Amino acid sequence: MNKTLYTLTLCAAAMLFGCAPADQDGAMEQSTVRTDDELTAKIELLFDKYIQNEWDVMDLYAEDVVCKINNVEFSGRDNLMGGFKMHHDALYSNIAIKDMRIQSEYWNDGEIWSRSWFTWTGDGQTTGDSYSNRGHFGYKWEDGRIAELHGYWSEDAQNTEAAAYAAANASE
Repeated sequence: MNKTLYTLTLCAAAMLFGCAPADQDGAMEQSTVRTDDELTAKIELLFDKYIQNEWDVMDLYAEDVVCKINNVEFSGRDNLMGGFKMHHDALYSNIAIKDMRIQSEYWNDGEIWSRSWFTWTGDGQTTGDSYSNRGHFGYKWEDGRIAELHGYWSEDAQNTEAAAYAAANASE
């Protein structure tokens, strides 16, 4: 009985004194994660428009958006759109997005990020090969627009198809 009472007392003391309240110095700041908000819906719309090869919502990106795609950094909405458009115009057909998950994070310091995880699929226009590629995008929002885009995926499919396209069009 004494061991049980001692254990309960020890557990109660640990619960009372072992955790700092959220407003106390040193406590971890929290963010709010949403999947049913306006910004998450806007990211889903961007994916839908990309699949359809429609670009009428590209003003969701800031004109000077900073893009960090794997190990390459560039800026400008026009540069980003050129890459997205080339997927349809020269490299792939039957583009689809599967297994998509999107969330938006509202941080206590005011930063807002949306994140997406997905599987991209498409058929090479030059090789005829079918590709499937897992990817992740992070979108930083500022003043109602995407100010930064971070994208991560394997570049193997894109490198293969771009090389085949370049070789096929070298004689032109």
